[in-house]
Amino acid sequence: MTFLINPYTQENHDIVYDICVKTADNGDDASHLHEDPKLIGHCFAGPYINLEPDSAFILNDDNGPCGYIIGALDSASFYKKMRGVWLPDIRKNYEDPTSDPDTWNKDEEMIHLIFHPEEPVLFPAYPSHLHIDLLPKAQGQGQGKQMMDHFLKYLKKKASKGVHLGLSVHNDRAFRFYKKYGMVELKRNFDSIIMGLSFE
Repeated sequence: MTFLINPYTQENHDIVYDICVKTADNGDDASHLHEDPKLIGHCFAGPYINLEPDSAFILNDDNGPCGYIIGALDSASFYKKMRGVWLPDIRKNYEDPTSDPDTWNKDEEMIHLIFHPEEPVLFPAYPSHLHIDLLPKAQGQGQGKQMMDHFLKYLKKKASKGVHLGLSVHNDRAFRFYKKYGMVELKRNFDSIIMGLSFE
């Protein structure tokens, strides 16, 4: 199997959304958890490929796209655009749930997040951030490291001084991967871990 990393193009839009939902359950397929499969993409992939497409790259194998790495050069300005431009446009298609949160399904939880995004945590020493997702057929073959190498080379060329990312506290495989890659733990709470890598 031959793998290639290519810049994101608009024709990759739908497959990025598809890969996003198929890796959203701690790396596993979350399609069965959502009636509206676009919700995961709206929250975790759409802002990047629409607001900062130059910072998005697609992993292709012989049969087509099988993963991506996306991110933002400057997290502060990116989150400002996401809240001011991206989310208001997406909200036009949904209604903020008003029922008891304890009764919400996964779709309602995501819709609530669209209307009430979490306050982003910024790390001035690690101003860039990224997300990487690979379909199972691309995992375990060194492609995660290849994509990280590619993206970090891009960030350094753009004069970023560091990058961070978030992962679930339950995703032990990802934690071991990023730690082996050289990232350090910056922050942890009951459900997530933030890790960072300095270029200075």
